[in-house]
Amino acid sequence: MPMSNSTVRCCAILLLAACGSPPVAGAAEPPQWKFEPGLANRYRITQQTEIDRTGAGGDAKANMTVTIDMSWKVQEVKPDGSAVLEQRIDRMRQKFSTGDGQQAEIDSQSLDNPEGPAAMLVPLLKAITASSFTVTMPPRGEITRVEVPEAFVEALKNQPGAAQLGELAGEEGFKSLVAKAAFVIPETLSEGDQFVRTTETNVAAIGKQIAEVSYTYQGSREVDGKIMEVFQPKIAVRFEGGPVAIDVADQHSDGELLFNRTDGRMESSRLEQRMNLKIVVGGQETFQKIAQTLSMEWLPPDAE
Repeated sequence: MPMSNSTVRCCAILLLAACGSPPVAGAAEPPQWKFEPGLANRYRITQQTEIDRTGAGGDAKANMTVTIDMSWKVQEVKPDGSAVLEQRIDRMRQKFSTGDGQQAEIDSQSLDNPEGPAAMLVPLLKAITASSFTVTMPPRGEITRVEVPEAFVEALKNQPGAAQLGELAGEEGFKSLVAKAAFVIPETLSEGDQFVRTTETNVAAIGKQIAEVSYTYQGSREVDGKIMEVFQPKIAVRFEGGPVAIDVADQHSDGELLFNRTDGRMESSRLEQRMNLKIVVGGQETFQKIAQTLSMEWLPPDAE
């Protein structure tokens, strides 16, 4: 199955927001992010996707891996404890292959541009990694403000096929995406508590995608002498109101998120998702099996 331009662009933008001893008793007070001027953190986000398609148009397979290295630095800590963070996407890499032998690899730091449809994504990746943006975040983790430079906004708006992405290709859509991606810690927390965040994304090509992410607090765990608060994430996705009828016939997810109470930061997260979709276009049915793993890990200063 050839990887369409819109699919490649969607993956790039949408991405833009476990070991140790057995669990011990839950903490009396929820953990918080810790900020001080000049503090910097680096993270690596990896999304691996496998698609197996059958039905109208023939059978096809595709594999994609997207890797994003990002960092942020505390510019200011306000009297209310919230921090102004300069956030930067330092590097974006993408590999994909199809069952019929097509392959492509993109790296925002590479001097060599790929050929074919993937080449159209290069200007966007380079523009995104050339600019930083600013977010304001209180200690609980919610994003209260996002400031995006004009060059960043223009890169989103002027990419080929931006109209197909709807709100995602604009300034407000990007700000909303960043804010929705935040992991917000509840004001009170006891072992077994569950909280849910619901996000809606409008993409012209597929309509409204609604994702409900639930987190169940599992208690605390000591890892390498530091206390990690453990959460189990799950996700449920549905589609509404688009030009294409997409029915989620079956889905399953599981994972783990570790918040480092000792250092006051997200340590790692992993979410595995499996979906079976039925897609109807012009009366023709297509079935897709999607297996996806999304992980995020904190990187020490000396990590490559």
